Amino acid sequence: MTFAERYEQSLMITPALPAGHSAHSFAGTFYELLDETAYRLPTVLCGGNIEVDSHYTLTFKPMNCCMLLYTKAGCGSLRLRTRTYLLEQDTLVYLDCHTASFLLETSHAPWRFTLFLVQGDLFSCYNSLVPFETAVLHTPAPYSPILKSLGLLLSGDTAANLYNKLTDAGILTELMTNLWLEVYDLKGNDTKCAAYLLEIKRYLDVTFTEPFRLDDLEKRYHMSKYRICHEFSDSFGIPPLKYLNRKRLEAAVNLLFSTDKRIHEIALEVGYENTNHFINLFKKEYGTTPQAYREAHQT
Repeated sequence: MTFAERYEQSLMITPALPAGHSAHSFAGTFYELLDETAYRLPTVLCGGNIEVDSHYTLTFKPMNCCMLLYTKAGCGSLRLRTRTYLLEQDTLVYLDCHTASFLLETSHAPWRFTLFLVQGDLFSCYNSLVPFETAVLHTPAPYSPILKSLGLLLSGDTAANLYNKLTDAGILTELMTNLWLEVYDLKGNDTKCAAYLLEIKRYLDVTFTEPFRLDDLEKRYHMSKYRICHEFSDSFGIPPLKYLNRKRLEAAVNLLFSTDKRIHEIALEVGYENTNHFINLFKKEYGTTPQAYREAHQT
């Protein structure tokens, strides 16, 4: 039995769908599976952008997979045992579908979301590393790499060849890693350096889109900016301005995948008033222009 057939058997829809519609409407595209990778590597079973334009309740029996659902507009809810998760705009829910029945219900139509059903040993491994209990709800920041990963999955190829399956596996691994880091607030042990350097790093992490000058650090910490740069580099392997630019460019990449914004809009949003300067820095870091980078990863 194919996964598409198992999916349809597990789903009950209330009220009944109009004639000519199928349960597959809520699953996106079903991927062709490669036997040698399907149960070992993290694998996409089905997915895509879904729009539910009426109020439906989708009741699922347990399935041998996990679900990623990111709400783009409208609102829905996930009911699992005695708990209800409100799936508002910009929220991502990750659900282990193995152990219990669950309900997805439209709260505000049209409900537009990105959905992927996935399987592989990776997911049970990650679930065992943290105090995870069946489902987790998260609101990624606008620049979160999770949104970039979802964009890459959406632009992927569903055909059953090793290149596609390895590419999807890498994206899913990165997505789950970042999801766990963000949800469970996992941090490295960076307490060995001076407290003021940690303070600077955390400041740049939070305010990287705002104007920044080394002279301001010099006044705040009453030491030369050259010493600050030297000690920051010794502790983190990169000077503060390069660290700032890297944060901004990473945010720009996420926006390239998760939005349709123009290049000059992205430049402004991540902290660059001069678009040409932004493009030059991007080319230096990624070897191509932002627009070419976006196009290369969307084909």
